[in-house]
Amino acid sequence: MSKTGSCLCGEVNFTYKSEPGMFLMCHCTDCQKSTGSPVASIIVVPEDDFSINGATSSFECEAKVTRSFCKICGSQIFSRIESAPGVVAIKTGVLDEQPNTKPNLVCWTKSKPDWFEINHPDISFEENPN
Repeated sequence: MSKTGSCLCGEVNFTYKSEPGMFLMCHCTDCQKSTGSPVASIIVVPEDDFSINGATSSFECEAKVTRSFCKICGSQIFSRIESAPGVVAIKTGVLDEQPNTKPNLVCWTKSKPDWFEINHPDISFEENPN
């Protein structure tokens, strides 16, 4: 059963077929700056199970993560990570239906702002998981 999502303006929409292999929260400064939030919430699916329609633009940061977003409204849709070929990291805020599970890991906890209180999963990394 395919699941769907779209950007804020509706110009970009996507589907993915498989259940997420990972559901994570990231506090790295790149995610903070790109989302405007102290945490990014992300699901990871196989690239072959992901299809997208609409005009996107991309930006590759120093960490070799290419973030794709709607050219019109700027909503972040997904990322490709050079060190994790074959998967797509989708921002959960653009999903039409939120995951029915809780995140199973958190990374870059050392970059989490001290004022931000949140319940983290048991699997936790101060930086990137290996």
